[in-house]
Amino acid sequence: MTKLPFHIKFGVLLIYLISKTWRISINYPSSKGVVAFWHGEMLPLWYSFGKYNSYALVSASKDGEILTALLELWGISVIRGSSSSGGKEALNLMIEYAKKDNFILITPDGPKGPANKIKAGAIITAIRANIPLYFARVNIKFAIKFNKSWDKFIFPMPFSRININFIEETYEKRDYDRKEVNDIISKLEDTVNN
Repeated sequence: MTKLPFHIKFGVLLIYLISKTWRISINYPSSKGVVAFWHGEMLPLWYSFGKYNSYALVSASKDGEILTALLELWGISVIRGSSSSGGKEALNLMIEYAKKDNFILITPDGPKGPANKIKAGAIITAIRANIPLYFARVNIKFAIKFNKSWDKFIFPMPFSRININFIEETYEKRDYDRKEVNDIISKLEDTVNN
């Protein structure tokens, strides 16, 4: 966080302090796995997993620097990379850490969208690490929604009530071809977007 300008550091600390007031209801998964969630709903998810051994995938962009500072305050380790930059290395690290009994936290429509469209990284990590994928759905009471942002980003207000539920997916094989992965993605999108 030392490299960030003062006003950015202040903003990060303010979000950190506000997060301490959120009233979150969540039934955590019974075993470690990949936790996927939409980019626009990401803040309460990351905050909720700070008390576990968790690794978050964060883009290598300047915005990713800011997010990394916040996640580290919450106690989450960070893997830098995305589908457009450093993707292969990041995928290999996610699989490696997943096999060591850590939660892997991924926004599968990030970092640039399109919103609510799943990229393959979360599913491939779960398949190759032989762990479940938990897709989180978030319901926030009292939030600011940024409708002009690509992800319709949601910021929970102080003392907001937040409910988080999971859809669990497991995969029988350790290797799927591209068509099979695309079919998995299509079915999962239908489930979580309806």
